[in-house]
Amino acid sequence: MIDELLVSATPFGVRTVTIASGKVVAFNGESTRAPTLLGNVYMAVEGRRAGAAHFVAIAKEQNAFLEKTGGTNPGGNSLVQVTRAEWRGKAPRVTAEIALAGRYMVFFPLTTGASVARRIGDPAARQRLLGLAGRIAGDEGGGGVTIRSAAEAAPDDAILAEAARHRRYWANLSAQRATTAAPALLARGPGLAERHMRDILPTGARILTDDRTMLERLSTYAEEWTPEFSQHVELAEGALFERYDAMGALASALTPDVPLAGGGRLSIEPTQALTAIDVDTGVRAGARHRVLRAACDEAVVAAAHEIRLRNLAGLIVIDFPRPNTTDSGQALMANMRAQMKGDPVPHKVAAISVSGLMEITRQRSDSPILDVLTEPVDGSYCGRRPRLDALAFDIAQAARVQVQAGARVITLSVSSRLAEFFRQITGGGEDTGTAALSTWLRAGVTLREEPVWRREDWKIETV
Repeated sequence: MIDELLVSATPFGVRTVTIASGKVVAFNGESTRAPTLLGNVYMAVEGRRAGAAHFVAIAKEQNAFLEKTGGTNPGGNSLVQVTRAEWRGKAPRVTAEIALAGRYMVFFPLTTGASVARRIGDPAARQRLLGLAGRIAGDEGGGGVTIRSAAEAAPDDAILAEAARHRRYWANLSAQRATTAAPALLARGPGLAERHMRDILPTGARILTDDRTMLERLSTYAEEWTPEFSQHVELAEGALFERYDAMGALASALTPDVPLAGGGRLSIEPTQALTAIDVDTGVRAGARHRVLRAACDEAVVAAAHEIRLRNLAGLIVIDFPRPNTTDSGQALMANMRAQMKGDPVPHKVAAISVSGLMEITRQRSDSPILDVLTEPVDGSYCGRRPRLDALAFDIAQAARVQVQAGARVITLSVSSRLAEFFRQITGGGEDTGTAALSTWLRAGVTLREEPVWRREDWKIETV
């Protein structure tokens, strides 16, 4: 059960840490320089076709892959919504089936029908909520409704109030559509922290943030869409990620090797097509079948933890030692399903081959934390380096701690590449990175370039 969500924000992005039972269980992040398009609604125009693939233009220089709807693709100007963000050079994916998600329900304004999330297992609750969904779908204006699992303990009035908010939101969107020329953005989806609040936090969880602007943003979102969290959003002073040694856990989540308690290790290697996890049993004493079973059991626990911690997505293949029997493979799959049961991201433990390869698919929404903080090095085999926007985030965090301690003037010494980054206009704004940092800190910031420093080198001096 999730206890807390830590949200750290700077002018260069947002990072979150999910805490359960006092332990770090997940990292997520997004950059101001490359904000996610997930959930955005656009007026799109026809784009190119490549065989069966159909693309639409959602901005002057942004194409998106259009999912087929009902076996056909709409033509002309279309209202579309992003269902998968851009991924390692692949275009974002959009659909013409608009889905407005809230805490208690998903409203489909262009379709019909009523359903209840499969996670709600209590027959009486399902019957009550199905009747409520039918009532909402049958209201004036129609639409389809899926009741989410968070609604199981919610009163009917709260669910009906959310349905009314969805209808008002859709009416405003429709009115805006009538006066907007495509391609154009009609509405932004909720940000990273808001999506966590809406989708994964249980009632009663605390949300701690180190940024006043983020505090206001989350409080406003809570009042409108997640009222149960209105009194649970708090401002935290100091280094937020020092709680629960989140920084130490983050450093470990960026390394390819994970030691197993009884010896051996997991080796985690992301590729363009999938993420491969290799299980090395190490040297262990005892009979071979017992050694393999113990190593596999440890590897299952560790792999399930790392998948969620690192936000691995898409196809994940785990290379276990070859199982002795079919029953061994089935037991391994059952164990993995049990370990991943608490993962709020939709996933499926699909199969395990006779050679010991287990296949897991996990929904891709936010980027893996490795991609948020690092990037491949051109011309290098499997080499990675820190992203400039991730380094700028770290610098801003460190400078904020200095200002909270009383500093009023910050001298920022950085490498030439970082200096170039800070001189650029920040995403979505008109200020350079240096000016945005100064305004955010409410302190003077002087940039000093050090040409001989390595790309990732920086230092802060204060007065």
